[in-house]
Amino acid sequence: MSRFSPLVRQLLLCSFVLSISRALVSPLLVLTLGRQLQLGAQQIGLLLGVVLVSATLGGLYAGYLVDRSDRRRLLQCSLLAVAVGFALLPGSRQLALAGVALLLVELAFVLFGIALKALLSDLLPPAERSRAFSLRYTLANVGYAIGPLLGSWLASSRPAWALVLAAVLALIALPLLRQVPRGHGGRHAPRLQFSATLQLLRRDRTLVLFTIGSLLACVVHGRFSDYLSLYLLQGHSDAEVLRWMSALITSNALTVVLCQYWLGRLLRPHNLLRWIMLASLLLAGGLAGFALSPSLWQWCGWMVLFTLGEILLVPAEYLYIDAIAPEQLKGSYYGAQNLAQLGAAGSPVLAGLLLSALPGNSMLWSMLALTLLGALFVWQADREHRAHPATPQAQGKVEAA
Repeated sequence: MSRFSPLVRQLLLCSFVLSISRALVSPLLVLTLGRQLQLGAQQIGLLLGVVLVSATLGGLYAGYLVDRSDRRRLLQCSLLAVAVGFALLPGSRQLALAGVALLLVELAFVLFGIALKALLSDLLPPAERSRAFSLRYTLANVGYAIGPLLGSWLASSRPAWALVLAAVLALIALPLLRQVPRGHGGRHAPRLQFSATLQLLRRDRTLVLFTIGSLLACVVHGRFSDYLSLYLLQGHSDAEVLRWMSALITSNALTVVLCQYWLGRLLRPHNLLRWIMLASLLLAGGLAGFALSPSLWQWCGWMVLFTLGEILLVPAEYLYIDAIAPEQLKGSYYGAQNLAQLGAAGSPVLAGLLLSALPGNSMLWSMLALTLLGALFVWQADREHRAHPATPQAQGKVEAA
């Protein structure tokens, strides 16, 4: 991190602290909701699904706000919202209150992510953004390696303590935003209403095709632990599934922490399509390996290959959006690309349907097909971008609108 300015380092540290805050709660959330609200697994899944989809769709408006508002204030508000939401959860004995608290937290995380990416784009030259995005992703995974262990340890004494600590960490991160200049966003944003901004985004075929491709890829890598668990349950005992998934998630985490930053340094604006295609092939190769291999050790090896695809794809997608977005609409473009997270939300549902309808390892081959289809959409998006690149005149029309 030493190559970055103090302000960028503080922003990355703030993001890291918030990742730990979120990861603290991740192993306890389902248990807490079940105990406090007396909900079954299906009801909890429905509640979380509605919240996640709502927050993802809310990212469109969050991006619009990032382009028109003070980004420092938005980052501060998102941290406060995370703290309030986590603080409300231990006392939520009614479904409505718990739903509001969860939605507040998820919307805040979406807003924080979009505002942070837009701010890093403002502060860094294009050549340095890949390093920053990759380092942020690495730190997030380190946070998810630390947070669940700490959360489980606290929950062994009292589950509410993990939620309280998560809220406190969000507040502790607030001073890290003191040096963010005011007025970074909104100074050059086009004077468009939200509906007009949506129309402008919809007319950008490169953005639409790329987002569809990202969504299909996110079905595959966004919640891989869920659908792999469902697949393994078809032929293994609960204890074996737990052992296999623990080994696979550890392999994934170690690969991310050891390789993410170094591979991310290879990404450049002129070679992003090449890396996205390679990443898609690595994901597909990992899935083919899962489908054809019988042993846990082989699966761990294929998980390393799968993870290499994931850690190349995620920052490359961010950088591609950064490259095609007009300067005055960075937030809106990041908000639109955030719709790809709908793929992660729908991944377990799709996997369950495929497992019930198709025999054997057809679910894994279907996921492989989705990976390649997503790559095809991205390739078509890049063709569209090269055929109709944004021009200064076109951007001027946006500003004038």
